[in-house]
Amino acid sequence: MKSNRLVIAATLFLAAGVALLFGFTSGTTGFTLGYPFSATKLHLDITTTGIPALAGVPLLAAGALLLFMAFVAAIVSQYSQPDPHDIADLRSKRQDPFDE
Repeated sequence: MKSNRLVIAATLFLAAGVALLFGFTSGTTGFTLGYPFSATKLHLDITTTGIPALAGVPLLAAGALLLFMAFVAAIVSQYSQPDPHDIADLRSKRQDPFDE
């Protein structure tokens, strides 16, 4: 099972969820830099209301689930054996007639 399509779907779902949640946000952000680096603060106050909050959270959850499934599929594909091809049934190029 290839994980390419799962990664693309996960990326789209995650991007849509984050865009909905942060695109319709009303809030404040603060960053304070202090000399002892332990005094440095980052404050995010994010509030999303209405339909974007109702649609954004399930999209983020679906994207995270798809990303986990893609991760598992990628691990499984690393350990699976490729399908063997029967070489005896294949015609070689030397047996093909010349096209003129």
